[in-house]
Amino acid sequence: MADDPIHEHIASVAARDEATTASLIARIRAQCWPGGADRSEPAALAWVRRWGPRAPGTALPACGCAGGRCGVCN
Repeated sequence: MADDPIHEHIASVAARDEATTASLIARIRAQCWPGGADRSEPAALAWVRRWGPRAPGTALPACGCAGGRCGVCN
């Protein structure tokens, strides 16, 4: 079955003890965040300002239904 590797992965994660999980988190954090801490990088902030998300160009209409959150308006 094609899903067997996925099931095996889920089972191995579920069987992992707390110490192993903490060790894995520490190793990932050390590699993903150089120096081991989350922070802002000036070059990254400049990139986000240039290429990051923008506000919508037009204002979206308010929901007109009684509940204020219908499937059409949202």
